[in-house]
Amino acid sequence: MSTRTYQFGKHRPTGLVGRRDLGEQVVLGGGAAAGILLGYLFSGVTAVAAIGLVLPILIALVIVYAPYRPKGTSQRRTLYRWWRINRYHRKAIRRTGGVWTSPAFEAGVGRDGTPPDAALAEPEGIAGMTWVPVTVRGQKAVVVLQPEAGCVTATLEVASPGLGGKEVAEQVVALERWGELLDAFGNVEEHPVKRIQVLARQMKSDPYAHQRFIAQRDESAATADAPQWLKDSYNVLANAVSTSAEEHRYYITIHARFTRDLAAEGAARGSGDEGVAGALAAYLEELWSRAEDADLSVIAPLDEGRMTAFIRNSYDPDHAIWDTDLPQAHAFPCNVDVRNGAHVATRAAGSTDTWVHATAAVVGWPTTPVGPDFLSPLLIGMPDVIRTISITQQLEPNDKAVERMLAEDTNNQAEIHRDRQRGKNIDPRDQIAADATGSRGMSLASSGAAGSATVGYITISARSAEELERTKRTTRSRARNAHLRIEWLDLEHARAFATTLPLAGGIK
Repeated sequence: MSTRTYQFGKHRPTGLVGRRDLGEQVVLGGGAAAGILLGYLFSGVTAVAAIGLVLPILIALVIVYAPYRPKGTSQRRTLYRWWRINRYHRKAIRRTGGVWTSPAFEAGVGRDGTPPDAALAEPEGIAGMTWVPVTVRGQKAVVVLQPEAGCVTATLEVASPGLGGKEVAEQVVALERWGELLDAFGNVEEHPVKRIQVLARQMKSDPYAHQRFIAQRDESAATADAPQWLKDSYNVLANAVSTSAEEHRYYITIHARFTRDLAAEGAARGSGDEGVAGALAAYLEELWSRAEDADLSVIAPLDEGRMTAFIRNSYDPDHAIWDTDLPQAHAFPCNVDVRNGAHVATRAAGSTDTWVHATAAVVGWPTTPVGPDFLSPLLIGMPDVIRTISITQQLEPNDKAVERMLAEDTNNQAEIHRDRQRGKNIDPRDQIAADATGSRGMSLASSGAAGSATVGYITISARSAEELERTKRTTRSRARNAHLRIEWLDLEHARAFATTLPLAGGIK
């Protein structure tokens, strides 16, 4: 029986032609135009004209092509790519002074026990939020309104899909059912939900829980008459097989842009934020039904307590993710330090321990056919690494997806044809990516499935900067095993961290 494989297309630059983005082409074109203009203006003086002609072109080439690594970072990027990142980092330092401090610990609570509005503040990198409670299938849930981002989100917690323990045929069926779920949202033009995020959160659980169970069992009256050799043998076996304790949690987030249609639907359900939240709650219930159709077991929607616990555990893994008693004002830790370019540091109130976090973006998906479990090195191949993996898909109807695939395929074939005419060797990876784009276009045309743009992010956490560097190397190695190319988002880890929270961000 042949194994089913899947192919990903190659990232298409935004430039008009060639393999550069539009902004880079504008810089190169501007340098060439400035050089020609200066050469013409100083044509009377040959030496000055030569310098004026060459210098702007050289500067443009350096900006676009010359990579360098700023102090305190691990990535090499060009001046063009660092410029926007440096600008964000400088603004972040000015906004927070380098260290954001939560106002919740000094704001207190009102007479009714609720925190004042001043306590509901977000750290650097998180857009302003409003949490609106709703009810879905009789269970409490929370809808997150993000006015600055112009969107609304809600999240379900699901049980592990368990792909690693399934046969290949079962894995293929599970992915086909997931594809049907995406089609239900993406192929309906008027459906407001066009973005779906899947989160996989792995954290350390209680490593001594098993030993405590053994101690409680030995003290129980039910085992009082058990022979000592049986107790000793069980202890030996437990010590031999117990390695580490890790807990896995999975979530699905739906995202809807705040449009006129969504506002009208919200107005029919209620006034203001409550009406919009009620409209998204109906779509969250639809997601629940379709997730069950896709053989995904839904645990519960994220209410205020679960959402707070997830966000707090992401920033402060010492806070147990199952501790849902914290109010929304304490979803974020006491301090968030964004001064270091290689990571973001967080500290909880009353604690001297600091957690450091780093986020990487998936900048290259597999260029060769892969199986349905190609992400397993990252999902289950890094024991004792606290991490969150986020996959976000922007959905589009089938006809638009086919049109985009045709345009990409035409551009790819034109690039390959131009390289052949110039006598340049064709990169086999480019050829494979071009073939993959064409085959995906054919698959979309024949199946009628919705298309999607996919982005991925990985956030890792550690106790110290030294441990984080070791974890970075492990993560990069596992990403290579998964046929992924990742890039650490230095100087922007604060806003990159938000891409692995249930807010469905990180994609244009």
